[in-house]
Amino acid sequence: MTLRLCLVITNAILIELGILVSFLIRYGLPFPEDNFLPYKKSFVFLTVIYISSLSFFRVYKGRFKTSWDLFKRVFLGLFLGTLLSVAFVYVFRVKWGAFPTSVFAISFFVNLLLIFKLNQFVLKVKKKIKKQVVILGEGKVDDIVGKKANVERKRVDQIRELLEYSHVDEIVISEKITNAEDLNLLLYLQRKLKAEILFSPSVYMRLLPERITGNSSVKLLRTFVGRRSDLDEFFITILDISTALILLILAAVPMLIISIFIKLTSGGTVIYKQERVGKDGITFTLYKFRTMIKDAEKNVGPILAKQDDPRITKIGKVLRTTRMDELLQLFNVLCGQMSLVGPRPERPHFVKLHEPLRKLRLAVKPGLTGLAQIRSFYDLHPKHKIKYDYLYIQRRTLLLNMYILLQTIPVLFSKKGW
Repeated sequence: MTLRLCLVITNAILIELGILVSFLIRYGLPFPEDNFLPYKKSFVFLTVIYISSLSFFRVYKGRFKTSWDLFKRVFLGLFLGTLLSVAFVYVFRVKWGAFPTSVFAISFFVNLLLIFKLNQFVLKVKKKIKKQVVILGEGKVDDIVGKKANVERKRVDQIRELLEYSHVDEIVISEKITNAEDLNLLLYLQRKLKAEILFSPSVYMRLLPERITGNSSVKLLRTFVGRRSDLDEFFITILDISTALILLILAAVPMLIISIFIKLTSGGTVIYKQERVGKDGITFTLYKFRTMIKDAEKNVGPILAKQDDPRITKIGKVLRTTRMDELLQLFNVLCGQMSLVGPRPERPHFVKLHEPLRKLRLAVKPGLTGLAQIRSFYDLHPKHKIKYDYLYIQRRTLLLNMYILLQTIPVLFSKKGW
């Protein structure tokens, strides 16, 4: 309580300092009296507005799992405080109409730096910025936890003890869980503590295929694996739709040229349609530019493409190397069947062959690109792809999606493909 009170008082002082620095940046010395007088009469009200906004976003809570968590809260608190302050001055514009709006804009960035850095320093000294992790089970967790975390290990039969906890950021499952009651309890804990549920790589690969049977268990796990808050999902969807629309506009002429080249150089249709398996096992029609000869799988059936595949046409080889054959899947993104980032969608035939593909890998929408595409080769075997998909599903965020999209750009111009 004392720490929180000290931070509130210190932040109030910094807010005033930030506004004064903003006046200095905007006008220099001396401050124009007509513009500075409204501040002298309203600074108490403005301070209350800013501190209330920071409190609303829980900047003064007892503990943060990361500095990024603190930064987001300070950013949102100051942003709301700035909007409310501008509105407040506008309401009383007859008295304080000369208060310059530009000072509010400048003070936002000044206060963001001052308040975040000070709070971060104090909280780190007091060891209040640290992730709380509980490892459930006695198995290995590899390097999934990280070094900068408070880690506690519990046996699976001690899972009920977590009901007494008030703060847990991550629950890492390092051992197979077959008890349906324990799985339900995990789901409850995820909602109560707002904790992430993570699986160690070994458990992720073996838990469902080997020890859990029946669709009910699979659906239960899907409710929290790869799931994010409604706000996170909203922003991921906005990123998907806006980027897909922009890319389709930019690629309109190249797509027309590609269509003409395909039609002139090989027989058959320009667009290749194929059934793929999406989120929760729902099938959909995937679109791509045809890169193989007509009826390529008529005699051999569905098989994985490989380097130097004789079925691939000359133009098809270029399209695959540059990934331009995937451009039509932007329409799948707009239809909500795919995301820009996620595990690549597999055909039903291969989903049946590879057990992990019909389990947790289907917990999120398939994507145009993913970790496997930026970290390894185009023709990576499914059993290796699943390791990258595991990492993505467990750590899926808007920022991770943006990072993967940016990393995909140099891959398109590299030789990591064919």
